[in-house]
Amino acid sequence: MNAPTPVPIPPSPNRGSLLLGVGLAWAIFIGGYIVVALLIGAFVGSSGDAAFIVALLLPWIAMIALIVWLARRGQTRSAAGVAIGIASIFAVALLLFAACFGLLASSGWH
Repeated sequence: MNAPTPVPIPPSPNRGSLLLGVGLAWAIFIGGYIVVALLIGAFVGSSGDAAFIVALLLPWIAMIALIVWLARRGQTRSAAGVAIGIASIFAVALLLFAACFGLLASSGWH
């Protein structure tokens, strides 16, 4: 009798990790603004206000570029993790704003 030949299982593609993407988004956010603060502190005497605005947008641009780069490499879960990380950054900022506004409102300011 002929034995059946085993069917090879194709390897699953490496789609990345959601947790890695969230961690990368937070690392770019925190590290990016540390670098931006150092750059702005180094050039505080110059009069390039537009350059400061662009510098403040650099971490956000880097996160969006990372999403595109990861998606083009096929690591869609990591790209989705970076998007979730961006959403969590907005959520934390919203919660901090609401908490500070609540503290000011409860202190009786008019």
